[in-house]
Amino acid sequence: MREHWRTHPADQPRAAALAEQAAVHPVTAQLLLNRGVASAEDARRFFTPSLSSLQDPATLPDIDAAIARFRRAIASREPMLLFSDSDVDGLTASVILYEVLRGLGASITAVQSNRIAEGYGVPGTLLPRIRRRAIRLVILVDCGTNQPDVVRQLAADGIETIIVDHHVPLSGAARPAALVNPHRDSHGPFRELCSAGLALKVAQALLGRMDERLAGYLDLAALGTLADCSPLRGDNRVIVSLGVAQIVRSRRRGLARLCDETRTREPEPEQIIRRLVPRLNASGRLGDAAAVWHLLCQEAQEGIEEWLAQAGAAHAVTKQLHRQIIAQAQEQVNRLHFKDEYVMVLSRSGWPQGLMGPLATQLSRRYGRPAIAIAMSGQQGVGSGRSVPLFNLLEALNACREVLVQFGGHAQACGLTVDRKHLESFRALVNHQAKTALGPQGLIRSRWVDFELPLGGIQADWVEEAQRFAPFGQGNPPPTVAVRGVRIEAASPRTAMLSDGTHRVAARGSFSALAEGERYDVLVSPTLAERRLLLAVSAVRASAGPWEPARI
Repeated sequence: MREHWRTHPADQPRAAALAEQAAVHPVTAQLLLNRGVASAEDARRFFTPSLSSLQDPATLPDIDAAIARFRRAIASREPMLLFSDSDVDGLTASVILYEVLRGLGASITAVQSNRIAEGYGVPGTLLPRIRRRAIRLVILVDCGTNQPDVVRQLAADGIETIIVDHHVPLSGAARPAALVNPHRDSHGPFRELCSAGLALKVAQALLGRMDERLAGYLDLAALGTLADCSPLRGDNRVIVSLGVAQIVRSRRRGLARLCDETRTREPEPEQIIRRLVPRLNASGRLGDAAAVWHLLCQEAQEGIEEWLAQAGAAHAVTKQLHRQIIAQAQEQVNRLHFKDEYVMVLSRSGWPQGLMGPLATQLSRRYGRPAIAIAMSGQQGVGSGRSVPLFNLLEALNACREVLVQFGGHAQACGLTVDRKHLESFRALVNHQAKTALGPQGLIRSRWVDFELPLGGIQADWVEEAQRFAPFGQGNPPPTVAVRGVRIEAASPRTAMLSDGTHRVAARGSFSALAEGERYDVLVSPTLAERRLLLAVSAVRASAGPWEPARI
C-alpha cells in the first residue's frame, strides 16, 4: 500500500508565543500545538496531570439524573443490578461503579455478559432473572445504548434503567431514565472516553471532584482506557499518566498477582497492553468473565489463585485458537482477490465468536485496510470489524443496515450480525461505501509527522524536554521528525549511524535491506540514551528530492 507522510503545518508565531508563556523550547511548543495544546494553562495540565486536572463531569448528558437516581436507591437500600460487557473496558467500568456504589451503602449485584452463550449486549435471558429478584433499578455498562427494546421491556415491568456507555447512539437509541453517553452531543467534551473513563466521571460526580477516594480507581480506569485504545488526550491522558504506576503497584490483590504472573513490572502503556490486556480479555472471549471481574475487585480475598488459574487457562486456549484461525484466514486471503477490495470481509463456520475482534485487528494491521471477521453458525454470522483512521466503519455499517440483523460500535471498531443469505450482498455494499468515501485514490497509509528538520536540527535540549510528553500511545505518539537525504551506515541489521555529511547520529531500526552509500528519507523519534541522542527509525524510503537538508 502507498504511504504518505503528512507534516503538521508549522505555526511559528503561535509556537513562539506559547514557548514564552509556558517557558518551553520553541520546538516543544510546536509539538504541543500539534497535539491540540494551545495555551499555557493547557500545557501545565498536559505536563503535570493530577486529580484536580480532571474536568468537571457536570456537562455529561444525563449525569444529574443518574446521580439523583443513584442517591435515592442508596437511601432506600433499593436492590440494584449492574450488567456489563465482558471485555476489559466493560469489566473495569463495572468494578469502578460497583465499588463506588457499594462504598456509599448501595445494595448492588454485578453480572457480566456471556457473549458466547447469549451474544453481544443485554441478553433476553437477563429479564426473567431481574423480575425474580424484585430489582427496580438496572445499570447497563459498556452496552445498552442501541438496545431500546430491552429498556422498554424493563420499563413495562416498572424497572428503571441507567446506561453508562461510550458506543455511538444510532437512530432509535434507547431512552432510559439516564443515558450517560458523551456521543449524544456531537460537539461536547468526553467523547474520547471509554466506558471505564465514563465510570470514573460518574464516580467523580458521586464522590466529589476532589475526593481522595477517586485515586483508588485510577488503576482500573487506566487499564480500561489502554485496553480500548482510547486516545491519550484530555482526561484520558490524566487517567493513564496517574494510573499506569498504580496498575503495576496495585493494592488490589488479584491485579497485583496478575502483574506478577505476566511479569508486568514497568509502568509503560505498551507493556500493559501487550502483557496484561490479553490475559484479562481471554475469559470474556470464551464466555465467562466472572473470574477476571473478581480478580479486579478490591474485595477479592479468597479464591484469587483459582481465578488466576482460570484466567491463565482461558488465555492459553485463546492463543491456540487464534493461531488456528489466523492460519485459516490467511488461506482465505491467499485464495480470494482481496487486493481489489477496500474492506476485507472474511467468514467461516466454526470460528469462535469471541475471537473475531482480535482476528479483524490483526488482518487490518497486516493489510492496512478495514477488516471484518465473521463467525458463521447455522444461518447467521456474528462478527467484528476493525478500521483504519481514514475510514469510519460505523457509518459504513449504518449505510448497510438493510442487509444486517444488528450492528453497533464506533468509528474504528464495530460488531455486527448478518444472515448467511445476505453475506455476499453485505460484502459488496460495504466495499461500495468504502470506495465512495475514500475516492478513486483508494487507501493510502498516512503517517503524521510533527515536522521536518535537518539532522543537525535534532538537538538534545528540546529532545530532553520532549520526554515529558510521555506516556505515549494512541493519540499521543512519540514526537516524529522527517529527515531527508541521509546516508545510513549500518553497523548491524538493527543499529546504524545516520549521516548528512556534517552530522552523524546513532539510530536503531531495521536496516538489513538498505544499501550503504544511497540517500534515504527517514522518519525518526528522537530520544536520549545516557544523555546522547538516539534516533528510533520507524520508516525509510528512497530519498524523494534533493539531498540538501530541508529548512526548519
